[in-house]
Amino acid sequence: MTNTTTIRPGTQTTIPSTTMTLRPTLAPRPSPIPTGTYTISSGNGTCIKAVMGLQLMAQNTQTKQTEYTTVDPNATQTSGSCGMVQSELNITFSGGFINFIFVKQAPMYYVSKIESRLQLSSEG
Repeated sequence: MTNTTTIRPGTQTTIPSTTMTLRPTLAPRPSPIPTGTYTISSGNGTCIKAVMGLQLMAQNTQTKQTEYTTVDPNATQTSGSCGMVQSELNITFSGGFINFIFVKQAPMYYVSKIESRLQLSSEG
């Protein structure tokens, strides 16, 4: 009597990995500050043309926290004056204003003064 053993090819079973690949947590990115073009003109043409984004930083007097306000250039009013030595750009927006005084000292122009007022939305 003869015993025969048949060996069958084994089947491999792949067990899926249960470990998760951890991805780095991305830091939040601040929103871009919208850019506006602010101009002041007189009879002789444009004396001030400022192309800029405006974001004001102020401290809340109640919470002592620093807050940021971004000015929407589409919701502003511009006024000012053109002078031989000094020109002014005033930008008014909901909650405040920012005023720039420009001085001409040939051959240079520079900002000699910046004034602003801001009512923080958190302070009512």
